[in-house]
Amino acid sequence: MTYPIQSLAEATEQPELRVRPPSLVVALTTGMVLVDYALGGSATPTAEPRAVAERLPAELVTESHPVRAALAHGTSLRAYLVTRVPTDHPGHTDWPALRSYLAGLSDAEIHELIAIGIADVLAYQKPPGTTPTAAEIRTAVRRHGVPVLEAWQVPEPERRVAELLDAGGFRATLLALLDAVWQHWLGEAWSAQLPALRAAAAAAPAPPPGASGTQWITMVTGLRPDPAYAEFADRAPSVTVMPCPGLGRSLSLYTQRGHAWVLYTPRPAPVERTGIAVQRLGALAPALHALGDRTRLAIVLHLLEHDRLTMPQLIEALGVHQSTISRQVAALRSAGLVELDEQRRLSAHRDALRRAARTLLEALE
Repeated sequence: MTYPIQSLAEATEQPELRVRPPSLVVALTTGMVLVDYALGGSATPTAEPRAVAERLPAELVTESHPVRAALAHGTSLRAYLVTRVPTDHPGHTDWPALRSYLAGLSDAEIHELIAIGIADVLAYQKPPGTTPTAAEIRTAVRRHGVPVLEAWQVPEPERRVAELLDAGGFRATLLALLDAVWQHWLGEAWSAQLPALRAAAAAAPAPPPGASGTQWITMVTGLRPDPAYAEFADRAPSVTVMPCPGLGRSLSLYTQRGHAWVLYTPRPAPVERTGIAVQRLGALAPALHALGDRTRLAIVLHLLEHDRLTMPQLIEALGVHQSTISRQVAALRSAGLVELDEQRRLSAHRDALRRAARTLLEALE
């Protein structure tokens, strides 16, 4: 007898599925990655990294080129810090504290970070179970640094590889780059979004029994990972999802010793419109209709600039026939946007225009 399926098949263990609260260690290094994408001309999920790239001083862009190359955009720095910054360190939420931690890295730790980054770029694997000495790290940087800088199109790679052996200069340039990312973008975004990021992590559901990594990612983020991400997530022993600013409607996946970490930006909660707000918005109809005509809009704009005009003065200024002006002024007066005083002079009703503009802006927020 034959069976439609094989009688034995390899089983896989249920992955560990979890959500972690937002961390500045992850957010800032991810911001560095996105800014480096923008500097290289690659697409970014939001416009902010491109804006930072455009505002960076040319000197810093040039000086940081070997740093960004050796750290694989910044992904190696992210992986390095995630495993080394204690979970209770204030640097997970505070930039001065994280900056102090980075500034306190020893020269040996900086060289180790560079060697790890170069190995990541070249997919170079050191023999398992070995810990390279400082001399071996420097030798690896000299040997493999030039190909890395060449791959990143750093000018004069043979000369500039020496910068990777200067721990002090490397540290200072890295801090200057992170300072710029924080100042021009992430500082404000982090402060504004941190409560929402924390709330999103706290509101995540419990993993259902039997859920795969892909299902977990979609359940928490509301987004479906692409096939390459999905395949890796379904094979990883654990999948950790973390809210992070700056990703728009994209997912960012990175690996940590074979485990999958997925970053996403929660969608802002929809603003509920109250009945009063709807009524106020509906009251805009007469004003918007009155301003929707080119001639009526020209009348209002001219009266805002030259108040208290007679009808003949308005006709002369706009060069429009008297009957047209009379008809359009009547429509504006009916909408409450233009007033006629006792001396038959016209003026714009500024308070009514302000109310209409304010109501429209509030409805758009």
